[in-house]
Amino acid sequence: MENDALIARLMKTFLGEAEEHVQALNRGLLELEKQPAAADRGATLKTLFRTAHSLKGAAHAVTVPAIETACHKLEELFATAVDGRSIDADLFRALFAIVDAIDDMVKQLRAQKDLDAQTLAQPLQRLDTALAGKTAKEPTRPRPPAPSEPPARPAAAVDERPLSDRLVRIPAEKLDALMAYSGELMVAQRGAAARAADAAGTLETVKRWRSDWRTVERAMERLLREGSGTEPSAAPAAAERRPGVSPRSTAAFRRATEAMHRIEQDLQRLAGGLVADRRVFERATGMLDSEVRRARLLPFAEACEGLERVVRDLAKSSGKEAELAINGAEIELDRSVLEGLKDPLLHLVRNAMDHGVELPSVRRARGKPSRGRVTVAAALRGARVEVTVADDGAGLDIAAIRERAREKNIPETADDRELAQHIFLPGFSTAPIVTEISGRGVGLDAVKTQAETMRGGVDVAFEAGRGTRFTMTLPLTLTTIRVMLVRASGRTLAFDNASIERLLRIRADDLRSIDGRDVLILGGPPLPVVALSELLGMPPAEPAGDRHQRPAVLLAVAGQRVVLLVDELIAEQEAMVRSLGPRLAGLKEVTGGLVLPNGRVAPILNAADLAHRAARHLPSRPSLPEASQAVTRPRLIVADDSVTTRTLEKSILEAAGYEVTVASDGAEAWRLLQEKGADLVVSDVEMPRMDGFELTATIRGSARFRRLPVILVTGRETESDKARGLEVGANAYLPKSTFDQTMLIETIRQML
Repeated sequence: MENDALIARLMKTFLGEAEEHVQALNRGLLELEKQPAAADRGATLKTLFRTAHSLKGAAHAVTVPAIETACHKLEELFATAVDGRSIDADLFRALFAIVDAIDDMVKQLRAQKDLDAQTLAQPLQRLDTALAGKTAKEPTRPRPPAPSEPPARPAAAVDERPLSDRLVRIPAEKLDALMAYSGELMVAQRGAAARAADAAGTLETVKRWRSDWRTVERAMERLLREGSGTEPSAAPAAAERRPGVSPRSTAAFRRATEAMHRIEQDLQRLAGGLVADRRVFERATGMLDSEVRRARLLPFAEACEGLERVVRDLAKSSGKEAELAINGAEIELDRSVLEGLKDPLLHLVRNAMDHGVELPSVRRARGKPSRGRVTVAAALRGARVEVTVADDGAGLDIAAIRERAREKNIPETADDRELAQHIFLPGFSTAPIVTEISGRGVGLDAVKTQAETMRGGVDVAFEAGRGTRFTMTLPLTLTTIRVMLVRASGRTLAFDNASIERLLRIRADDLRSIDGRDVLILGGPPLPVVALSELLGMPPAEPAGDRHQRPAVLLAVAGQRVVLLVDELIAEQEAMVRSLGPRLAGLKEVTGGLVLPNGRVAPILNAADLAHRAARHLPSRPSLPEASQAVTRPRLIVADDSVTTRTLEKSILEAAGYEVTVASDGAEAWRLLQEKGADLVVSDVEMPRMDGFELTATIRGSARFRRLPVILVTGRETESDKARGLEVGANAYLPKSTFDQTMLIETIRQML
């Protein structure tokens, strides 16, 4: 039992180590394949042997005999290759197949599945077949004993401690948790700063109060002095002898004066202490945040792991010749960014191999070298990283894209660059844009969606016959960001600072009209101007400050530059990004939320999506000098026992123009409905005291509210649950598994 527990504890460590060894085996085999001369292969073969040997030992320690057997086969082959055995194309295919099988088994173990015996059987058979073919062609060589570990080189004098004393393996989940706690501390630090400012303000109020009291004190002393003829210092004593002024009143006046002085001194000390504590807190949280961020940094090469193998396999299967180049591999990025990059990079590289790089004969006919080139690069651009995937192939087939656009009834455009953006549209990723090789049924819209989910964007540029370049622009971290808080239609919203080029104030006469669209000229191409509230479908509101000019945000993201009018520019601050959760993940306009110092949640807007929509928007003239008319907003009640869901839904629905009251269960929702009324109820089903079914039945049984629209949003998705929801009178039943916030808002609008 104790041994089983030990193996279970070691398994997590083994899985991480095994993934590294699989990557090393892939790298080594790719390097070996590029070295045709046997004399050049010695060092690479020894490295491969050591990697297979280490993985075999680790697999033995945690009792995974299948991986141990596979590694033993690799060991034997690498050992004989060191002695001179040649490795042909068939043998390379067999070796790569075994490494893939090991990778599959590691994934099965990580998913806590039983190992499939067939995973390794076919690759081992392929290896035996390849070896048999080599044996028939070549004389048998005596097999040398397995080489021992080469003698260690003298250690550098920099640090003679063992590696285990200098490095510690930490699960990524722990770093994520530390980052989250660091973000919470940053929020708390801002709250502490606000309280210190409040204390300073209270101190100033007391000082003014104290100053006013001194005026009263001097007046009383003068009054008493004039009536008694005494010196000021004797005034209180004289007051005791003055008719109408009792000793008790005089004593109370004296105590009040002394108490006020003490309060002022105490507040002075408190405010000073809060300021000092705030500085210490700010410095400590800043240092902690910086160190945690540094611990999460990994080189860009981590996101590119496996891409060279993809290029090699696709080239072999399609009869093409190609190589992969990686630039900026050493640039360090946050782990969350690298994880988010892996799928888009894989898709774009596959797409480049399928649609970009031509066959060798075609390339030679066009005056190009037979071997194509795919380049993946990363470069820092201020607070953002620019990741590109480029090929030197044929470029985009604009004629085919135009024809496909006609088939899908997409409006015509003469601009090739704008036409090229169609490849990111959902459903556009079919032949000739995407094939089984590059897309596996998933279009380039998936790349765009992922980039925007990471608060970035993607753009494409091409030159016919010369190649295509995809560029993703992303933030350096996805956990904490600098944001600009703005107000639109009474709601506080946030933009990632990295998407803002500049802040503006615009007067009505600054705008021009081109083809019925409002634009702003800032020394370059005309910039579309759209009110943010109009873009989000929110009612207009009275702008703060000067009515004859509007604050605005100039967004520059994913190749788009647009101007969004807002009601107020509030402030800039550091923000801890909160996930919207699965129920709100379908809302394209928002990429996350942040907690404000007052505890409310402000949505972080998807700048790339808004810029794309604004560039194609045909708004009415934004209201600049005129005062907005008062608008009565529909009132909703949102009932859910999850405080996170309630808060986020409240923020999103208020941003859509509704007045929202939240309830923690059906009973509270029913009470609020009777007290305040509502135009519509959105309710969860699973709630304490009164669930969503009971709430709906209660509403339908009420003479006052029986016609009130009710929407149920729930994880109970069986046909019987849906039937019950409709039976008790729900107007709509939205399952959580396919929940789309846009669909919810549209459903509400239809019912109202």
